[in-house]
Amino acid sequence: MPAASVLVVEDELIEAEDIRQTLETLGYVTDGIVRSGESALDTLKNKHPDLVLMDIHLAGTMDGIDTAERIHALYAIPVIFLTSYADEVTLGRAKVTEPYGYVLKPFDERELHTAIEMGLYKHRMEEQVKENERTIRVLANAIPDAVMLLDYNRQIIALNDAMARRLGYHYYSDVHPDPSVQFDQNGMFTSIESQVEAILRSGRPVRFEEKNGDEWFEISLLRISGLGEQKPCVLVQYHDITDHKRFEDELKKEGITQIEKNMEKFQILNDQIRNPLQAIMGYVNLDCVQYRERIINQVRQIDTIVDRLDHGWVESEKVRRFLLRHFYDEPGIAPDPMREEKDGRRC
Repeated sequence: MPAASVLVVEDELIEAEDIRQTLETLGYVTDGIVRSGESALDTLKNKHPDLVLMDIHLAGTMDGIDTAERIHALYAIPVIFLTSYADEVTLGRAKVTEPYGYVLKPFDERELHTAIEMGLYKHRMEEQVKENERTIRVLANAIPDAVMLLDYNRQIIALNDAMARRLGYHYYSDVHPDPSVQFDQNGMFTSIESQVEAILRSGRPVRFEEKNGDEWFEISLLRISGLGEQKPCVLVQYHDITDHKRFEDELKKEGITQIEKNMEKFQILNDQIRNPLQAIMGYVNLDCVQYRERIINQVRQIDTIVDRLDHGWVESEKVRRFLLRHFYDEPGIAPDPMREEKDGRRC
């Protein structure tokens, strides 16, 4: 593993040289020595050291805190402050820049080495966490469903892009100005308001369907247990099933239409069979005495088949009425009127 590089920002030449020699003794690479905050920022345009050692009290228009603040905003480089003294006001300003450590002058090698190693380690861990968060976000955004994680107080812990779009992009930032879920947001989330508290108590997953305008969603809520003394949270997932619902609706309509077509065919077949049967019986009564009994037996068999067609028609009508009653009971959708009733003629 290559030695870590350090940029030294120190306006006292003797102290800067002392720091350089100490760093090299400890096995680090000095990536330059600059005397002002402006010079440090210019250097960082072309170099990317692993760490910056920054004297708080620098000569010039920018002190070390101002410079560290700019480095924090522009570059992912850890900064450790060097200082001979620091009052409460200075420390308060320094904290805002999120430094990785403080080293008081005069320092010894062990103290400086410890501060640098701890700063580098902390920075590596933070970068690893950021990378993990980026990976999780990529995976979360690869899911077309709107997903968010709520804490015990129904505050948003995390959400993906799809959920952010549904809530409004003002929710989608590292620090949410108002992270509480607006349960009346365009009609969304009204159904989960009471569910969140219930699932936190019982721990049982919940799944249900909900219509919002022209859209249908399958909503899933899952309690996520907290680690240690942490309170549990709730995963909320909105799965868009609008296309599925439309397909179901079309399928039901086509099913009813097909049943009605079959019933029409039953009616036609009934007439097509019964009319010739009546003619045959008429001819038998006029003549064919020798074969009359055989013909009548055959007619009875055909009549039995026709009765089965009648039964099929009746059962189909039951199914049709059931579908119309249970799947077309929404306001403004009335069942189709009964088609022409079967006349039930027999031979």
